[in-house]
Amino acid sequence: MYGESAENALGRLLADIVSQSGDISVLDWIGEPSPFHSCFPAHIILYQRLPAPTSHPNAEEQSLASSQLPALFEALQKLCVLLATSLLPHFLSQFLLPSSADRRNSTDQRRTPDSYASSEVYDFYSLARVPLPRFFNRLLALPCVAYHVTTVQLKGEDLSIPNYTYNIQASGLMPLEITLPTKLENVTRPQGVLHLVRPWHSKLLGPSAGLDAVTEQQLLSALGSPFNALLLTQLPHNEYKRIASSTLITAQPIGRASILNSKIRIANVV
Repeated sequence: MYGESAENALGRLLADIVSQSGDISVLDWIGEPSPFHSCFPAHIILYQRLPAPTSHPNAEEQSLASSQLPALFEALQKLCVLLATSLLPHFLSQFLLPSSADRRNSTDQRRTPDSYASSEVYDFYSLARVPLPRFFNRLLALPCVAYHVTTVQLKGEDLSIPNYTYNIQASGLMPLEITLPTKLENVTRPQGVLHLVRPWHSKLLGPSAGLDAVTEQQLLSALGSPFNALLLTQLPHNEYKRIASSTLITAQPIGRASILNSKIRIANVV
């Protein structure tokens, strides 16, 4: 839109990508959040700070890893280079706009806002009913597995950057460290509830998984590995806001029971 800020233009583009495809890989970034939406970066170059994907030793794990890697990461890197060139319109049409078949499939899987009620809960026997992530105005209806944060302890701080490192414990996850650019008390409400969440997309189970007949072994194999978590703080009116981190938040489920007992809920993120 003419005259809008670069942050808003990037935010609208990323919101359209999520709504058109349900792709959650655009949520993997570190650094400064966008004023457009807390789940997006302020600048597209922040995607370049992500560490390179690690290799996996066998073909099965490679197939799983490829389904979990950011599908748009390479395209977004190219966009960083092309932002200031006349090639940008061609790039957008080639890499970011869905095909007619993709648009039809996406339309078939969209739901009205009423179907994204935060009270809906899905277990791993009802995966076919889980809606895709989608934006409604500037609210992201995000299907996710949420892990309630039970303990937060400041481990250290570096005021020259600044960075604040916390030891975190969350139900269902191994203890972990997170590094934030701002103190938690500055970005959360008093007694605010925190969650580490795993954004959900059916592709997490692999490109050919049948959602009506997912086995326990498939779930354990796909969801037992470490994953990139988002840190959310709860707001009034059952809404959430993402807290940006200085490094990727790598979380690890505790074990079999943690995975199989997980529930998928809709988080309304602003």
